[in-house]
Parts: sequence; structure tokens; C-alpha cells
Amino acid sequence: MKPTTGLDLPDVVNFPIVTVETARATMSAEMAHLTRLYADLVPRWRRPFITLTSAVLLRDLHSRTPVLCEFLMMAATTTVPGTKESVTVFVPEALHHNGILTDDKYLTALVFHELVHQVQNRASRHRENWITNKAMTLLHAGGINFLEEGHAVWAEKIATRELYGTPVDLRDAPTSEQYNKHARRGASTAGPVGPSLDTYQVGRLLVASAVETGGLESFNLVWTDHQMLPNKDEVAEARTCLAADEHTRPQGWASRLQRKAASRGVSATD
Repeated sequence: MKPTTGLDLPDVVNFPIVTVETARATMSAEMAHLTRLYADLVPRWRRPFITLTSAVLLRDLHSRTPVLCEFLMMAATTTVPGTKESVTVFVPEALHHNGILTDDKYLTALVFHELVHQVQNRASRHRENWITNKAMTLLHAGGINFLEEGHAVWAEKIATRELYGTPVDLRDAPTSEQYNKHARRGASTAGPVGPSLDTYQVGRLLVASAVETGGLESFNLVWTDHQMLPNKDEVAEARTCLAADEHTRPQGWASRLQRKAASRGVSATD
């Protein structure tokens, strides 16, 4: 893990295989924990609004998680409330419908992807390094989703290329008819329960450009400083580059990270 990401593994790695009901409960517990934490960080006069927001988010989560957890979700990495540990839950039924169990290479890629999320949580202290100065990221992650998912996909591709000679794409796994039916209905759209496909692709391009420009040491400063998170304009640039006919790299975020790193005495490396 560290040769790929430059980050250390957490002391404890939790990868339980759970039922659909347990996965739903885990995701609901994290959402409730995040909204309580947010309420503790904002002025008292705003807390009634947070209570209302929490109720809306939890209701939406409860309405979508039955389908999500049984058919659409590959895995989910969350913070264990009250601890500094992460947990990644796997639901066998969902792994089957996603096609992950059809080939070891898909399962390997997924496990590595989720392990990267646990490594990210350790590096950002479960987003505490950002939340302290930017509490809204608890409920509206913004650039954090592009960073975390893009970073996980970027690292997953490097690891599987080394293992198999070519990078593994989890989207190539043969999904079931039930999965396809629910996906067509739009149950996998972005929202409180997970990012969209666009997030993975745009995020990966952002991360690849940043690492190529400044090196891992420079890039990894992002886990400690909310000011280094990609902003809307930088994400938009990456989206434009991804849609372009010719292969281009977004430079806005990469350049800003490099300048920030240089101000801290971290030089760009190959």
C-alpha cells in the first residue's frame, strides 16, 4: 500500500462480511453520527435546521438502502462511531449482482480500493483535518468525494496493473439482470449514499495529474489541509479534460497543490 500511495495502513483493518440489514444499519449509523457532529460544530441557532436536514437525509437513505445494499453497492467504507477506526462492509448478495465474485481479479481490485479508503481515513483523521475549519463538508462533501474516490481508483489501477499486467476495471464485471434493472431505474444516482460514476472518472484524472506534477509527498499534503481540497472550478476543468477528444491533463488543482507544497518546503519529485 505505501509504495503506491505513500500512506500508512491503519493499525486495525475491519473488513466484515455482513447481511443487507447490517449494511443498512451501518450506513444509517454513520449518517446520524455525521449530522450530530455537524450540529456540535455550528452555532446553536442553526441546530434546528440541522435536525431537519438530518431527518430528510436519513429518510432518503432509508428509502434507497434496501436496493442499494442488496443489489448495487460493491462495498461501503465508513467510520466506526466513537472510534478512530474504519470499517468496510461487504454484502455477498451485492457482490454477486455486481459480478465481483465471477473473477478473483475483480475482488482483488475492490478490496484494494476499499483499503485505500481506510488509509485515507487514517491520513485525514476521518476528515477531522478538514472538518475543523470546514464543517459543511460533513454533509456536503464537495471536492472530497472527487479526491477520495479518484485517489482510490488511481491507486487500484496501479496495484492491479502490477498484479495482472493490465489494470482491472471493476465496471467490466458482468452484472446481473436484477442489478441492471435497478440501475436503469436510477437507483444508483449520486446522493448521500454514494458518488456517481462521473466522480470516479473525474477524480482519477485530478489525482493522476496532481501526482504526476508534484509527486506523492506534495500530493499527500491534501489529507492535512482543507484549503488544498479541489474546488468547483478545478473539478470543472477536470470534467472538461475528460470529455475532450484529445487526451489532456487538468492543471489548475495540480499547480495549486504544487505551489502550496513548495511554500511548505516540499519539492516536486518524479
